[in-house]
Amino acid sequence: MSHQVLARKWRPRAFADVIGQDHVVRALANALDTGRIHHAYLLTGTRGVGKTTLARILAKALNCETGVTSRPCGQCRACVEIDAGRFVDLLEVDAATNTKVDEMRELLETAQYAPVSGRYKVYIIDEVHMLSKSAFNAMLKTLEEPPGHVEFILATTDPQRLPITVLSRCLQFNLKNLPAGLIAKHLAIVLGTEGIPFEPPALELIGRAAEGSVRDSLSLLDQAIAHGAGKVGIDNVSEMLGALDQSYLFTLLRALASCDASALIRQVDQLGERSISFDNALRDMAHLLSRIALVQGAGSEAVEGPDAASLRDLATRLPVELVQVFFQIALLGRRDLALAPDEQTGFTMTLLRMLAFAGGYSRPAQNLAPSRAVAAAAPPAYLSAASSAITIQETTKAETPVAPFGVADIDNWASFVARLQLNGLAGMLAKQSTMLSYTNGVLELELPPEQKHLAERIYVDKLKSELQPRLAGNLRINVRIGGSAVASLAAQETAAQNNRQLAAEQSIREDGFIQALRTEFGAEIPAASVRPASDS
Repeated sequence: MSHQVLARKWRPRAFADVIGQDHVVRALANALDTGRIHHAYLLTGTRGVGKTTLARILAKALNCETGVTSRPCGQCRACVEIDAGRFVDLLEVDAATNTKVDEMRELLETAQYAPVSGRYKVYIIDEVHMLSKSAFNAMLKTLEEPPGHVEFILATTDPQRLPITVLSRCLQFNLKNLPAGLIAKHLAIVLGTEGIPFEPPALELIGRAAEGSVRDSLSLLDQAIAHGAGKVGIDNVSEMLGALDQSYLFTLLRALASCDASALIRQVDQLGERSISFDNALRDMAHLLSRIALVQGAGSEAVEGPDAASLRDLATRLPVELVQVFFQIALLGRRDLALAPDEQTGFTMTLLRMLAFAGGYSRPAQNLAPSRAVAAAAPPAYLSAASSAITIQETTKAETPVAPFGVADIDNWASFVARLQLNGLAGMLAKQSTMLSYTNGVLELELPPEQKHLAERIYVDKLKSELQPRLAGNLRINVRIGGSAVASLAAQETAAQNNRQLAAEQSIREDGFIQALRTEFGAEIPAASVRPASDS
């Protein structure tokens, strides 16, 4: 017997075999068992989710020789012939190749004749949205009032293109894309039955690559079996798909969490050597970030599996706001990947953009690897003289020893923070906090309740690394939540900005020319359009 591909061999033959579409299966089974059978059904959904499969099972349920039932026997002549595709009263039409009105009329002319060997004459019209407007008009009357022995089952991937007159005559069922985990479990059952060895992480990769399509997952599984010479392993599947192993994703996110640019670039170089699909890498990273956000929002019990511990670790190391920013950057980076000079460059710039938002560029130059410090001191020739001078000046400034501040300097915390010009995570904590005391190397800070997330360890560690070189002795920072009477630097800056804004609005209102315009022409100046001169 010739080899049969898995997508055909494992095509469901009964409602019980259909996975992930319980809402549709339950409705159809109940209709069959209670005798409330509609004359026209519309099945919608993306490719490979089971539209045509459900249509054939429904045709078997209507024509099974045991009677109309939600559990066709699969053994009688009607069931066997429907499975084999030779049942004379089952007419499957591909609307993509039969779009003309004459073809539709010819098809519908046969509807008036009684079934030859079955109980119902079933018309399955696939990709029905491809029919022309005239063809739709030709079938409307028959679709609304068909003979009692006729059933229409329409299937489409694009229901928006169907006329409302057709939609109103059908019972519509929307088939959903299957989650990767459910597809992976199904593939494990298939391989177990087939006696083919496999590694579970490989099935997870195939499940994600299938993008909700069971048929696509089985086709990929066939390809993986051939690629792995009869075995389905994680390395072979990763190479086949150009996929990114989850361990590399965790390594990249840990490097971002610790603002380690050198480790980040090294990992990207390794991925480039493995010919990884960077588009898939950004897609998988966005998926991983969504799971981290789930842990942060719903607790550690929201995730399970072998990578649950790593997800919980990253959920504690990455601030909630930063996870959201990373997720958005990953989506936008994937969208713009085609515009980059090459995929690796686009992927690298996306990660460096994440690093910038994480505060990774606020570190002194001496913290960089020696090779990168030299590169910073010797800018490429294509940079302008001004930008080269700026780069050299900044490098020299960072390498100059910083004189330590004393207790008197730090007593006025807002002024002290303003002089330091801190950026990134350290700047966020310093500007939003007020100082309670600084004694024996212990700095006590206070945050308002609405900024309590800044008390997380990653912010405190960043601020400590910025202040330690400037303060004598060992430094320890304690942060508590409360309502201080002293305004933080951020509050002072906001108040100053508001005062400048009010002054600018008043200046506009009192301007003679503006007053003349308002008097003569009834002009209005929207407050939102006014900006202080210093902000322009």
